[in-house]
Amino acid sequence: MQIRNFAIIAHVDHGKSTLADRLLELTGTVTKRDMREQYLDSMDLERERGITIKLKTVRMKYGDYILNLIDTPGHVDFSYEVSRSLAACEGALLLVDATQGIQAQTLSHVQKAFDLGLTVIPVVNKIDLPTAETEEVTAELCSTFGFRSDEIVNISAKTGDGAAELLKAIVARIPAPKNNVILSEAKDLDSSPGVQNDSKLRALIFDSFYDEHRGVVAEVRVFQGQLRKERLQAINASSYFDPLNVGVLTPDAVVV
Repeated sequence: MQIRNFAIIAHVDHGKSTLADRLLELTGTVTKRDMREQYLDSMDLERERGITIKLKTVRMKYGDYILNLIDTPGHVDFSYEVSRSLAACEGALLLVDATQGIQAQTLSHVQKAFDLGLTVIPVVNKIDLPTAETEEVTAELCSTFGFRSDEIVNISAKTGDGAAELLKAIVARIPAPKNNVILSEAKDLDSSPGVQNDSKLRALIFDSFYDEHRGVVAEVRVFQGQLRKERLQAINASSYFDPLNVGVLTPDAVVV
């Protein structure tokens, strides 16, 4: 299987979490019966205020592809979450509200993505609204960032219109990881906790949180080698630790 690592970036309230909901549905990661609005926003404050505060990761299967998605916060107060997320990706979906156009955090997030050399797919959202100015926002994206009009995907994350086309664009346009694009040595990807490679492990811990049952949970992007249940070294902290388990978020934690 091939891998695509990408984040959703946008100004606050432009529809990131709603788009994540549609992708979860379309890939069959979450059934319609189990789906709820803002599925990845698990914090009480997030659900109460309707905004994303903590980045959320999820692994989805789409045909012969593994899609690793990071849903990022849009509010300026949590922009450091976006920087960490983008460092773990090869691409980003730039979501822009068709009724509001480019906003302050749109500019900030896109610049970070460009600085990291990521492939950015521009997406105009909320095209179903009567106040949508899709053509004007498309022209604004082209003039501000240099996108071509045929690069822009128009969607309604609420209704799902255009979401299937966006999935096709993700696998076609976002590059695979440079190292070990295809996990050809793995008989079953679900049983493989990391990249199948004899090289020394190199990975980025881009987020962590505390779970009262599991302790500290580190979210990791593997760049080289294989992540296993063995002693690991945190280079910047000059310390060692022994992971109790290695797994993936689907979005529930699954030990592999």
